[in-house]
Amino acid sequence: MIKFFRNLRQKLIQQNRISQYLVYAIGEIILVVIGILIALQLNIQKEAAKERKVTEQLLIGVQADLKLEVERIDFLQSYYGDITDGIQTILLNYQGKESNTNQELGQYFLNTFEFRKFSKFNTNYQSLYGGSLLQEIADKQLAEDIITYYSAQFLEWSLEIYQQKASGFNFNDTTLFNPLDKLKRNTGYQSIPNYRLEVGADYTTDFNEFINEPEVLNFLADLLHQSELVFKNLENYKETNLRLSNRIQKYLDQ
Repeated sequence: MIKFFRNLRQKLIQQNRISQYLVYAIGEIILVVIGILIALQLNIQKEAAKERKVTEQLLIGVQADLKLEVERIDFLQSYYGDITDGIQTILLNYQGKESNTNQELGQYFLNTFEFRKFSKFNTNYQSLYGGSLLQEIADKQLAEDIITYYSAQFLEWSLEIYQQKASGFNFNDTTLFNPLDKLKRNTGYQSIPNYRLEVGADYTTDFNEFINEPEVLNFLADLLHQSELVFKNLENYKETNLRLSNRIQKYLDQ
């Protein structure tokens, strides 16, 4: 084919048919340009298909991350639910509406200091965001919802506030509390090499008297409010999580 065009070009020149040669040359240039444009378009389509495939894989990864978050949320709901129930039980004992053993009250009270945190599993989201692949999602509202979900921090903030409140309790101001009772919560102390401190099996603090102290009651009431807020945020976060996961699945199924 190339030889044919070369021969045709030489023939036109030899016959001094300049005008026809110019038309031919322009036509040849146009054909070359069209060929280049077609090649570029094919390459663009290939790259776009490749980016769509990567985006879909990352969305599947986001779904997996959301599932891990739900498992963590389920754990935290159970954990902070127990704390909330324990504080309520202590306050009911204070009001004389329930009667628990000193061991039970001590366990409920010391549970309030064992806070847990929550962090998003956002590796795949960071890849989407950092690689500017969110714009490859045809459903723009879905892309915005993903950004909104990973930008929200209300759950993390409520847990941080709980930690600050729990850590802020000053045992030095409560003379009725025996500090060694904190050691009785964790049998792991027994695994420390050369561990010799004997703390006994029962709490030595009289928690029925301890919870009568105003600073203790104020602490428990404040922590109860915060633990309830944490629990509510966990519920809201889980609902948002599941809704986003379902929307991603519908998008992938299209």
